[in-house]
Order: sequence, then structure tokens, then C-alpha cells
Amino acid sequence: MAELHPTAGPTETAPLSTTMTEQIALERSPRRSAVLLVYHHDGVEAAPLSPGVAVVVGREPPADVAIPDPCLSRRHARFTWVAADEIAVEDLGSANGTRVAGKRVQQASVRPGDEVQLGGMRATVHVTSGADAAALGVEGHDAVRTAIQAEMKRARFFGGRFAVLVVRAALRSKGHIARWCPRVCALLRPVDRIARYSEESVEILLPEAGEDQALSVARALVEPRPDEPALVCGVAPYPGAATSADELISLAWDAAGRAGPARRIEVARGEGARVVAPRADAELTSEDSRLVAESAAMRNAVEVVTRVAHARSAPVVLLQGESGVGKEVLAQLLHDASPRRQKPLVCVNCGAIPAGLVEGILFGSERGVYTSAYEQRRGVFEQANGGTLFLDEIGDLPMQAQTTLLRVLETKRVSRLGSTKELPIDIQIVAATHCDLEAMVAAKTFRNDLYWRLNTMAVEIPPLRARREEIVPLARRFLTLAAKANERAMRGFDEEALSLLERYSWPGNVRELKHAIDHAVVLAEGDMVTARDLPPRVRGAGRSPLDAGAGAPRSGGTLKERLRRAEIEAIVDALREVGGSQTEAARLLDLPLRTLQDKIKKLGITRTFSGPAETESGR
Repeated sequence: MAELHPTAGPTETAPLSTTMTEQIALERSPRRSAVLLVYHHDGVEAAPLSPGVAVVVGREPPADVAIPDPCLSRRHARFTWVAADEIAVEDLGSANGTRVAGKRVQQASVRPGDEVQLGGMRATVHVTSGADAAALGVEGHDAVRTAIQAEMKRARFFGGRFAVLVVRAALRSKGHIARWCPRVCALLRPVDRIARYSEESVEILLPEAGEDQALSVARALVEPRPDEPALVCGVAPYPGAATSADELISLAWDAAGRAGPARRIEVARGEGARVVAPRADAELTSEDSRLVAESAAMRNAVEVVTRVAHARSAPVVLLQGESGVGKEVLAQLLHDASPRRQKPLVCVNCGAIPAGLVEGILFGSERGVYTSAYEQRRGVFEQANGGTLFLDEIGDLPMQAQTTLLRVLETKRVSRLGSTKELPIDIQIVAATHCDLEAMVAAKTFRNDLYWRLNTMAVEIPPLRARREEIVPLARRFLTLAAKANERAMRGFDEEALSLLERYSWPGNVRELKHAIDHAVVLAEGDMVTARDLPPRVRGAGRSPLDAGAGAPRSGGTLKERLRRAEIEAIVDALREVGGSQTEAARLLDLPLRTLQDKIKKLGITRTFSGPAETESGR
């Protein structure tokens, strides 16, 4: 359809339905301001409206609000604020049309808060009595995720605190954020960050906010209003039960999922430990529970843990690998395959336990040991007795707790803090870490004797980028699970989406892949996930020199050589993504800066990333 090109002058900005008196009154009103909000995949674009001045939305400049999305025409629609509570909307001959109240229109008059559909996007005008529209700061999920990563790093270094909130409409069908997001934005501080996650939900970062302050904000956000849909909120404070940004976001989402009309706010609690209920036989044999193990390395890992599951001696298993590679999934597999499967599986994140509570959480405590200990408390070893105990991030244990843990492993007995009584335990222990424990032993931050006690049955889990044959099967599994959770019928991925998934380096490994698919299912407009539904960082995935064949053939070489090439690729991708900043790349890869610098030197990676990156094998 041909697009209209209005001529300059009165025709361009003339109001469609107003009087001169109304126009003058609107221009002279110092207490009212308006902003046009256009909600799209990666956030919200906002443009202030001035009385009588048109704002054009389109796919590219010279549109005033330019969003490079194929659902929009180059000049799609014009919005003009013509009276205090009236906005004129005019379609500019767009291909996909402009709709008001579900009907395609050429011209229409809408009120503040009414939804206007532009192709596959929604827009609304928010009018406020203040001088600031207060809704100009809505970002995309990736931007706020990066901010949470940075905030977590600062909090760890300075001993600070913050919180992540997920706010969503209680009823998805009636809760588009256009109806309530402007008010939420107005309640936040300038330092807070807010991201559009879906049409019915937002994620919020509250820097330097403790749990009490976060709850106060949450109560204000979900306060019932007659002109808005009911809102619920999940709160995930830090420090708490998460050690990464993705974990913290997941906890906030889990809490929001538990919230409902009777209890509008839920807090993600826990001190790093949780008990996994035994799974029914039908659940154990279902297709959704089957572990994806297409690579030789994962098949080997599955074989090892399956053999351990049937061993009477219950040897300690040490799972080593980057964050998010699937260590807890393997621990669950071992537990489910063992005779202990009807007993509890207790998972504890050693790095998420407050320093002063580590031994009490692990080994239990008697009443009065702590100022706040009003009752006897069983530790995770007692809770897991007869079953399996998964000790994640074992490298984060303080030295004193390491000493006590070694004694428990040797004697198979545990004593609560404040008690001399020893309790016998029968447990299958699975420990996990993303740290180099051998290097920590050399640095005297991890006990040598404990390391050798844990290292009797070690399993190395390679990163997802080193087992790319599993990316598509995992993505399809996560698509099925996300479709069920969102009550959607999804057929699969289009070719471009699959190509991007396979090319991306996945620094967050399987956990990041799952979040990306969850994100895509929420945003997908049809029954197929397309490239535009994927997070921006995945859409921006480009082929590295190794992909293009600059290095050794990807399909050949020993396992060590393949892992080396995969490591080079991951570092190159991370450096390119952050413009060559080693500090930011280290954060993205969840590595200490010194470790990354050593790897760059060892692998022969150049430090210039303005163009194609080089490696020693590709010069």
C-alpha cells in the first residue's frame, strides 16, 4: 500500500477535532504534560507531546519515533495532542494498519490511556499533571539484566544490598503494561531501572534497597486502583539465595508466579538451601524430564553419575564447570537413578549463605546459639539424611566450614552448633563448583585435604559453546516447557532463529539459553519463534573467525583441542560484544579479570576488536 506524504504547513499539524479556545487553553496549561509510549520487543520508546504538534511513528527516520521493526511502515501513524483529554490519531497509509478498539481506522480520536495498535505494536498516550512525564526510562530486558550484573558486583565488593522486582498483571488477557506502566514509572526513583519483559510484565532493579524498602515500593506498585488491572509482584532481595543475575531474576519471577489476588506480594526467601520433593515414577519417565546429552562429554558425564547412583559406597561426586552448564540437573539425575530417589534431595548454594550462618545452615544449631535462634534447627545434612545433598559452589565455603565439612565426610556424623551430640548420617553427596579448586589450594583459600576428599569422582561438564550439537535440542525442550507454562501452542523456531541460537556463544550456558527461550515464548506473536522474539544479545550474534574457518576445523582434533577452540571463541565473542573491554568481558564470562587476562595471553588472542578478531591460529 502506498504511503501518504503530507505537505508541510497547517495540514501537517492541524487538529482534527478541537476548537481554537481549547487549543489555547491547552497550550497555556503549565501543569499538564503528555508523552506518547510505543511498546515494542526491546522496551518502550517515549516521545513528549506538545499541544498541536504532530509526532509521527514509523520504521525509520524521518519518523519522530523510529523503531526498526518490519511490522511498521516507514511512516506509519501520526499522533497529535489536540485537547486536554483528546489525542488525534491518523494512519499514514500503513501496510499493516492502525487499529483503535480492535477496528482499523484512518482517523480517530482517543483519550489518554486508550490503546492504539500499530501493526504488531501497541501505543498509548499518558497525560500527567506534573511537568515530567515520568515514563521515559523503560528499557529492554537485556539492559536491565546487565545493570543487575553490575549492581551485584558492586554489592559483593562493598557489602551493599539491592532488590529485583517483577511486576505483572494478575490476569494476562486484561493487563497490557500500557494501562499501568506510566504510574509504576512515576513511583520509582531516578536511580531505579525498569525493563519491559512482556506485554503484561516488567522487571525492576532497586539499587541500594534492602528488603523492607523493596517491600514498601512493592506495596505502592500493586495498590488496587479502579482504572487499572490487578497487579502482583515478586521480590528477590540481594544478598539472598542467588549468586548470579539470572538466578536473582528467576527467583523474582518464581515469587511473582506464586503471587495472586489473595497475596499480591511474594518474597523469594531462603538462605541458599531448598528441599526438592521426590518425583513420581510417571514424572521420572516423561519426555520432559529426559536429560539432553547429545555430545560425547555429556554422555560420559551421564554414564559416570548413573554408575555412582547404583554404587553402595555412595562416593562423593565433584561436578566442575562454568555457571549454568547443568550441574544441578546432573545431581537430580543421580538422585533419581539411585535407590534414594524416594528420600529428599536437598540443594544448597554455599555462596548464597550469609557468612555468619554457614555452619548453622549446613550442620544445624541448638536454641540460643544465635541471638535470633529461638528454636532448634536441623542443618541440611540432617534434612538430607537417607537421600542426596547437593552442595553447589563448594569453593565459596569459609575455611572454618571447610574444616567441619571434612570431619563430617570422614566420620559420617554431624553435630549441631551448641551441642556435643553426634548424629549419624547416610547421604549421597554431590559437590559442584565453577572455580579452579586446584588453584585455590595453591593459593591457600581451599583446604588441600578437603580437595582430595571431594576429588575422588570428578566430572568435568563442558560449557554449552563446546557442545553446540545440544543447543537446538535444548532449545526445543525449553520451548515445550515454556509453551506449557504460558498456555500457548508453539510449533517451533523459524530458520533464522535457529541459526542465531546456534551461532551465539552462550556465556551463561544452559541457564541463559532457557531464559532466552522463555523470553521468546512470551514475546512471540504467532506459533513460531522468530529472530525478533530473541533477546538483542542473541539477535546480534555474529560469526567469529573460528566459525568462518580461520582456525582449525571445528569438527576435528582431540577433546582438548576442541575445548581450546571453544574457549577462544567464547572470549572473542565476549570481547567483541563489549567493544574490547576486558573488565566487561570478564563480567560477562563470570571470570576474575586476572584469569581472563591470563587466558587471553595463553590463547594468543589480540587486544584489538574494532574489526575482525585474530587468534594465533588465524593470523
